Amino acid sequence: MDNTVDTTTGTILFKADFPNRDKSLWPGQFVNVSLLLTFQKNAVIVPSQAVQTGQQGSYVFVVRPDMTVDVRAISPGRVVDGETVVEKGLQVGERVVTDGQLRLYPNAQVNVKTGESVPKPAS
Repeated sequence: MDNTVDTTTGTILFKADFPNRDKSLWPGQFVNVSLLLTFQKNAVIVPSQAVQTGQQGSYVFVVRPDMTVDVRAISPGRVVDGETVVEKGLQVGERVVTDGQLRLYPNAQVNVKTGESVPKPAS
């Protein structure tokens, strides 16, 4: 792998040898590659749209059992496929708001419309 980014295409050079029995790839063809470099066990993850940025740093709105919200400072980690790893600030099972954050303030009443945005351990 060459870590130099080609600024005209935004790509990097990556070479690999693998079987191409069905002849689906041709020399010089571009492909999208995902490379797993690490695995983080027991990570708390949330949808990335739940993470907000303010003057004091990153935060989320956590939904309390009485359906009011609390602003919670978090330390976000890496982002993968639309999900953000939360290094500090949330526990597994806490609900976070993923839509309508601009209208929220501490102790605001909320309603769950569809789906659930509950931090879960990374798989």
